[in-house]
Amino acid sequence: MRLRGRHPETLALIAVLAQLSVRALVGGAALIAAPSGRIVGLSPAALGRTPFGDYLVPGIVLFAIFGVGSGAVCYGLYAGRERAPAAAAAVGLALLGWLAVEALAGFDRPTLWLNLATAVAAVALATRPAVRGDDRGAPP
Repeated sequence: MRLRGRHPETLALIAVLAQLSVRALVGGAALIAAPSGRIVGLSPAALGRTPFGDYLVPGIVLFAIFGVGSGAVCYGLYAGRERAPAAAAAVGLALLGWLAVEALAGFDRPTLWLNLATAVAAVALATRPAVRGDDRGAPP
């Protein structure tokens, strides 16, 4: 069954990346607006094991890559762009890398498990044949 011309697995991937995009845009904007981390309840002391003195650079990365980037991939998936599934997998892998760096730096946030689930779901869904377009010619 297809919804709005897209396979349900593609729509699920869009939903996974859309929620990541919204959370990253909001969180990244908050870190950019207040690099001390006060808006989101982060202490600058948590950056002690990183090269950063405040959250400005992580906020910019969060906003740009996971916020704007995930949103762009959502559009690509919905529009049926050929490289969108690979871009979605790349976002998932980048999020796994981001989480690994956070873990090494000693961050322990409530969103850790949500982000891990998001990353795993993005990679798993992006590699599905229906999402990659391998089911072309299959009955709808």
